Amino acid sequence: MRPPLVLAYHGLGRYPRELDPSNLMLDPDRFRAQMRTMRRRGYRFIALSEFVAHLDPGEPPDGLCALTFDDGSVDNLEVVAPLLAELDAPATMFVCPGLLGAAHFAMPPAARVRLMDGDQLRELARSPMVEIGSHTNTHADLSGATAEDAYREMASSKLALEELLQRPVHSFAYPKCAYSPSCPAAARRAGYEVAVTCAGRGGWRRLELARESIDSLDRRISFALKSRGLFFPLRESRAGRLLRRAARPLRHPTGE
Repeated sequence: MRPPLVLAYHGLGRYPRELDPSNLMLDPDRFRAQMRTMRRRGYRFIALSEFVAHLDPGEPPDGLCALTFDDGSVDNLEVVAPLLAELDAPATMFVCPGLLGAAHFAMPPAARVRLMDGDQLRELARSPMVEIGSHTNTHADLSGATAEDAYREMASSKLALEELLQRPVHSFAYPKCAYSPSCPAAARRAGYEVAVTCAGRGGWRRLELARESIDSLDRRISFALKSRGLFFPLRESRAGRLLRRAARPLRHPTGE
């Protein structure tokens, strides 16, 4: 099975569980192994902008995969970008222009994980393997946003990134995968070509594009299920619900 996929990551690094309570940071070697597994299965990695071009006629063809990374931690520049070049796999990095240079909001201070500053983001944007997208200004929760609030957040973060990078920004990621019914229309009004979600939400619509979230707890079985589009159907089945109550091996992705 090679269903079209958009995979969602956050960062790459090696951290003990107490320093990564949301399981956001994946071991770089495991990421490399996952990408090689996808290649062995016949997948072709393409930029999200190219992936989106296949959406208008309907579901994209099998065997296509777009990679995304949320939040914009410094490892996206120092670790992820070199790996993308090594693997010849483009990716979209979703960042919050109002948090540039700040400590990572979802990591404990002792982890010393920071978000890229403006200079680092500009350096990353120069990579031919990277597209930059918006993740709101400050990782805002849009689950209850009105049409005007969603538009202001999406339009202002887009403008801030475009002014910083001196290039158009076409993509958006809903923080924590959550969005109100008003958000897709607001994203269109703000000028985005694609807006992505995750955690079982969305589908093949440009402004509600589903992703499979991969985190540090995913091993071979869960990654195999997610990369075949089977994780959520199994998770929500009667057997899956019983299994989760017994041992919780099929986790709901954090969607941070």
